This record gives sequence, structure tokens and C-alpha cells, in this order.
Amino acid sequence: MAAHTSNAVHNDADGEVRAAQALIECARQGSAKFIFISSQTAEATTPSVYGRTKWRIEQPVLAAGGTVIRPGQVYGGPEHGLFGLLSGLVRRSPLIPILIPAPCVQPIHVDDLAAAILAVAERDDIRAEILNVGAVQPIAFGRFLMSIATHRVRALRLPIPVPVALLRLLRRSLGQSLSTKLGLERIFSLILLPPMDTERSLQRLGLRLRPLAYGMHRSGHGRRRGLLREAAALLGYLLKRPPQINLVIRYTRALEHAGRTCPILHSRWLMRWPMLMALLDDAGILGKPDGQELAWRLQVALGIAEASPQGAQVFLGALPPRSLPVTVAALGLTLASALAWKVAALACRPFARQLLLGSEAHRGA
Repeated sequence: MAAHTSNAVHNDADGEVRAAQALIECARQGSAKFIFISSQTAEATTPSVYGRTKWRIEQPVLAAGGTVIRPGQVYGGPEHGLFGLLSGLVRRSPLIPILIPAPCVQPIHVDDLAAAILAVAERDDIRAEILNVGAVQPIAFGRFLMSIATHRVRALRLPIPVPVALLRLLRRSLGQSLSTKLGLERIFSLILLPPMDTERSLQRLGLRLRPLAYGMHRSGHGRRRGLLREAAALLGYLLKRPPQINLVIRYTRALEHAGRTCPILHSRWLMRWPMLMALLDDAGILGKPDGQELAWRLQVALGIAEASPQGAQVFLGALPPRSLPVTVAALGLTLASALAWKVAALACRPFARQLLLGSEAHRGA
């Protein structure tokens, strides 16, 4: 059970609870599983009427053996609800408010939320419990808005600090009715959000959330963009310089043709500094099961680079003739650099595995 509350005014909490109880009874009579989509704000003592109403509905749901799902900040898909309000704000305004002190949100893409609901519906061992679904690591609300600007609206927006105390004064001046109409009440619901422990619930459902940057894309996954970024990182590492755009496109098309449409590199560090790939380009990592796919993709990138004019300049050494001392010095520097990277790779092996897994991106980066 869920509700579309974009234009709703929650002034009959008792009526909503009674309606929910009637639905629970119908589900019981039909031996149907009851799943209630609650809210991160659901608490008995929360100042929000919406949150208190959600909590009141949760109690009979759990008593009847139903399942409660508490999602974090839902985003993606059609721009409705709070996500639609925030997207519209970012689209219309050249400034992005950065609330001080900064509230945090735990985003979840609408398709990932749907996957969580389906997982609960298909399993018989999940009953009478509350599942929290959202990013494991909360992110600042301002960062969430900047992600909308960067990946959804694709426009430059300037952050501007806004004290929460100023918003409270504005809400008091406008009154309850006008504040609700303008969306201020929704903003304040974010400020009061309690953090959720989502890791256990996500593991129980076998759910891995997509990175925030991918989910913000209108397609909902941004896979091709991820492959293009991966191509730029791998080719940049091999060529020791930014690759030409045609090489990036060839890599992406090659992987799509092979049916490998999902990027495996998500680390922002690797995307920014491709030379860090040297920490992963090691037999101890590439030979393991979670590194074999990267090894294959490195070979694809190498083949594309070697067959290009840009690669010929790098690999065939199409450079002006050098004197013997200069050549010897260059070889010495190359050997020293290779040795330094080898030592760094051994010393940074734990960090290298984090780069490979891209764990920071999958936590909502």
C-alpha cells in the first residue's frame, strides 16, 4: 500500500488509519501479502503529521504480519513528489540553497525501490518486519541538489548558504497553509529526517543500489555514460594522455557488442587520475575472479589503442632522434618510474581493491 501525496493535505490522519485498517482486513481475508510503503519520517513523536500517520499505520500492518518498507529520498523517473519539487527548483533557479546546518538524505532510485518491493512480494520468509532501503552512507542535502544540477538538469548552478533558522522564520511568516503550498513543509521534513540503518535490509533483499550519478540520468541507469567514462580512464592510462573521442566510442561499442553493457569502474579517483590504474594493473589483482573482467577490458582497450594513430605515436615511439645520453637517461627514468609504481602497488593493495570495487560510488556518490 502506498499513496500519491503530491497534492494531498494531511488533515484527516484518523481517516487514513481507518482506511489502512480496512485494506489490511481485505488482505487478510484474501490471504494476500500486505506491503506498506512507509516513510523515513515515520516515528511516534515526530513533529510531522505525515510521519506520525505513517507510524500509526505501521502498527496494524506489523501486527497482521505485513511488511513495512521505509525508503529514503526517492529520486529518478518522472519528476513527481518531492523529487519533482526539487528538480523544478534546480531547473528554474541559478542558485542552489545549501542548508546550514546541513541535513542528510539517503537516496534510492525509484526502480531500486520497485525491485525491493518485488523482492519482498516474492519471498515468504519476510513478514512482520521493517525494512529500511536507501543509500548506506547518508549524503548532504546540498550535495543531492548539486547532483540533480549536474546529472539531471545538466546546468551549472551556484551554491548559496541558507541558514535553517531563516527558513523557520519564513515559514512562521507565511503560515502553515501557504508554507505547505510552496513546498516549505516538505523541505522541513528533510531537515528532521532520522538516519536509517539500511545495510542489513539491503543485504537481506539482495539489493545493490545504483550510483546516484547513474540514477539521476533520465534513462535511470546511465550505463553508456559509465562505459564512456571507463573508456576514457582505461585508454588514458594506456596512452598516458587523454584519448581521442573516436577511441572512447570504439571501446564503448566493442563492449556493447560483446554484451558487456555495465561499467565495472566507478571510482571517481580513477576517472580523475587514470594513472592510478597502475595500482590495479597487477597479476595479483587481475588474476583473481573479481579482477578478470578488468583484465579483459584492459586488453580490449589496449587493442583499440594499438590500432590507432594516437597509439602508434605512443607505442612505436614516433619521436625525433635522440642522442645516446638522452636515451639512456630516458630509459633510466622509465625504469625508476616502473619500479616506483610497483612498490606503490604493493603498498596500496587494500586501496587498490577499493578502486576496483568502486565502493564509494555505490554508496551514493
